[in-house]
Amino acid sequence: MKPKKRILHERLAAVVASLRHGEMLFIADAGSGTSSKALYPLDSSVEYIDVEVVTGSPSFEDIVTTLVACGDFEGAIVTEDMIEVNQKDYQLLVDLLGKKNIHSMHYIPEYYEMRDRCKAVVQTGDYGVHAQAILIAGYPSAEISMKWLKEGIKGK
Repeated sequence: MKPKKRILHERLAAVVASLRHGEMLFIADAGSGTSSKALYPLDSSVEYIDVEVVTGSPSFEDIVTTLVACGDFEGAIVTEDMIEVNQKDYQLLVDLLGKKNIHSMHYIPEYYEMRDRCKAVVQTGDYGVHAQAILIAGYPSAEISMKWLKEGIKGK
């Protein structure tokens, strides 16, 4: 009997368990800059969880399939570039979440601005080009408007 997939990383498990409808989790490839000296530094309010072990591990596929199996995610946001240059990982998201639940947006600076609205960044060891996505937490309900996700609630 195959064991059930579960998240063994203590902090990642806690963050996934705490996600609520509409909150987001950024899955970063190994090349995503998160230091204060990066082209687009990570906002200090976003938690950083480094799960990379060696080049290529864990992969985008490893992390995303585990998160979708163990958490409540209803969609994802990817860059327009991912659709063009990384069909393998894009297709994985489509297979897991359904094509209508995969949204795309311009890469720089919009995607990094959205990353800074995420609850946490999960740094993988994946060196794939645009092997990254923003997972949107949710549950079977009315679809969350991309306009709401992009703009947030006015007045906050």
